Amino acid sequence: MSYDHLLWPTGTAYFFSAHLRDRSSSLLVEQAQVLRLAFRVAQQARPFRINAIVVLPDHLHGVWTLPEGDEEGHRRWSQIQAIFDRQLPVAEPRLQLRRDRSLRPLWHNGFREHRIVDADDLQRHVAYVHQNPVKHGHVRDATQWPYSSIHRGRRDPETPC
Repeated sequence: MSYDHLLWPTGTAYFFSAHLRDRSSSLLVEQAQVLRLAFRVAQQARPFRINAIVVLPDHLHGVWTLPEGDEEGHRRWSQIQAIFDRQLPVAEPRLQLRRDRSLRPLWHNGFREHRIVDADDLQRHVAYVHQNPVKHGHVRDATQWPYSSIHRGRRDPETPC
């Protein structure tokens, strides 16, 4: 699949990956609506553009662009995690909260982040994001995975899958 239609965005673009602590969990797809809400709220507080995103059962990958001069992607991601954690139904199994609320017990500590260096790097990372469900054996074709921005033409372009 070609991603030639991607324009190099203004601002700083980043690739990121985040994983749940429980790698056997399917919480992210089971609670996809809650995750969408967390992204929307975070975007309202600290705007950013989602270039690509895929949500898998236990992890997600994304490429997003921050406004010109803004490099606080980590703050946005922390906010998304916090909103997601707080909005989960009470019945969802949770680890005991620690006194330090900056730690997110559902999530693996930290997240992987890579600053996109040019248009080719952007294209490679968007392709990686969209092909990830195939890589993990969830589908044979990336367009079969419902939790992906590969379907962006059918939805609001600023909200995740």
